[in-house]
Amino acid sequence: AIRKADRSFDPQGFAGGARAAFEMIVGAFAKGDLVSLRPLLDDATYASFETAVKDRQAQGRVLETSLIGFDSTELVRAELRGSVAHVTMRFVTEQINVTRGADGLVVDGNPNAVERVTDLWTFARDTRSDNPNWLLVGTDTEG
Repeated sequence: AIRKADRSFDPQGFAGGARAAFEMIVGAFAKGDLVSLRPLLDDATYASFETAVKDRQAQGRVLETSLIGFDSTELVRAELRGSVAHVTMRFVTEQINVTRGADGLVVDGNPNAVERVTDLWTFARDTRSDNPNWLLVGTDTEG
């Protein structure tokens, strides 16, 4: 249905772009870079990310995320709702996530432990729009 509404939709190309977006978004979120996040997220998702970043900053905390690599990237769901295409990706990655307090001490996570993280991210795009960019509209984790 998505290919019928948008002849340029290519699942493999989309998966590559979604993976690149995942890296950009994870990095910008960790840095608290709201300017970089804004054009990549819909309004509701941006508001959620913004709240988390501002809460973290208000507490004087710093998030350090190292994306070690991808174990897998899989398109798990694609549907058309009206003219809006929604595609959900499962990203299985290895990451190191550490939150430090204002004093630099670890308050959460382990800087020496690699975690396997499974994320389900949903991207959306209005197929009638001239804008070819997809926005992140939902995030979830498995496990």
